[in-house]
Amino acid sequence: MTNQVFNQTKIPAAKDNLAYQHTDHDIAADVWTKYHTGASVGLLGGFVILLSAIFLTVFELFSGEKTHSIWLFLTIYPLFAVGAHCLDKISELKKRHENISYENDKQIL
Repeated sequence: MTNQVFNQTKIPAAKDNLAYQHTDHDIAADVWTKYHTGASVGLLGGFVILLSAIFLTVFELFSGEKTHSIWLFLTIYPLFAVGAHCLDKISELKKRHENISYENDKQIL
């Protein structure tokens, strides 16, 4: 659709403004994207599982049983990796938004 509108306007600078119009709205309106969801699930899920793993390990040590909660500690790492990756993507989107608004302000002047 962006190419259709661009072809109808015949203004070379319109393509950049139209391409990022939706992205600017999403970031400015603080709409949750898939990256926000991934960061919250990854980081919050990692902390919940970490606390559960610590609790189970301490409980198993006091009860004298063999520890079976090692798999919980292993699931923490992928969750934290997904959360960190999504936070990086969110910061890239914010930087892109700042660069676009700076360029638009420069064009107005």
